[in-house]
Order: sequence, then C-alpha cells, then structure tokens
Amino acid sequence: SFVIPNVKPGSYIVELLNPNYIIAPVRVEISSKSSGRIRARKVDYVQPNEVMLVKYPLTFRVAERTNFFEKRETWHITDVFSSPMVPMLLLPVFFMLVLPKIKDMQDPETKKELEDASKMMSNPQMPDMSDMLTSLLGGTKKPKKSSSSKIRR
Repeated sequence: SFVIPNVKPGSYIVELLNPNYIIAPVRVEISSKSSGRIRARKVDYVQPNEVMLVKYPLTFRVAERTNFFEKRETWHITDVFSSPMVPMLLLPVFFMLVLPKIKDMQDPETKKELEDASKMMSNPQMPDMSDMLTSLLGGTKKPKKSSSSKIRR
C-alpha cells in the first residue's frame, strides 16, 4: 500500500500498469468546495456518464491475465456453408436438377417444347463452337466436311 500526499483538487485517473495483468483504471475526483471530499469511480470509456462508485481507500483487483497471443481458430464444416460462394454454386445446381422434375411432365405441350429444344441442340446444322471462336479470333478455318460432295457425271 502507498499514499500520495498533497494532491490538489481535481479529477485524476489512477491506472496501474503491469505487463502480466490487466487492472481496471479508477477516476478519483477531489472536491475543492467540501473540504477535499474524495469520490472514486470506475472508468468507462464507452459510457463515460455511467457512474459506478468504488470504495475509498482504493483497492485494485486483477481483471484478467494479459494475453499476448490469440488462440488459433478451429475449422468446422459449418464454416464452408457460411461462405457466400456456396449459395452461388448450389442454387444453379438446384435449378438445373430439381426444377425440371418438379415441372408437370404430363402436359403434352411442355413435353413437345422440351423435345423440340433437345432436337435443336442435337441439330447437325448448328455451327461448332470451336469453329465460331477461331473465326472470331482470326485463326485459320478448319476444312468443313460436307456430305453433299457427290460427283456429277
């Protein structure tokens, strides 16, 4: 214990610094009007108007031990699902796989539309994607194989 004599009236923050422990600071207010009345309260930097009185003479207690290192976070499988990329990957897969099965396949118009779409995709008259890209990028064209190469006599 120690005493600090001859302190002038005013407001002071008493803070104990220790490299191994965290100790909460205390604000001490010494009044000049009422014969040096002393009031002590905890320091709250977030809400400075909140008053939590502390008994005088002051006794300090260790709040916690100083942590110089943070614990490494552990990895959980739930961390993967909290990533924003997961919905971006799963929603298109859902739409491609599940929605066509939900659709009413008994409707003859819908069946016909799906069959027409699949015929359009397997149409041999459609240009090859690699041929289109090479022609756009200025590459040499592949010689086309045509089935109409009949010799007329």
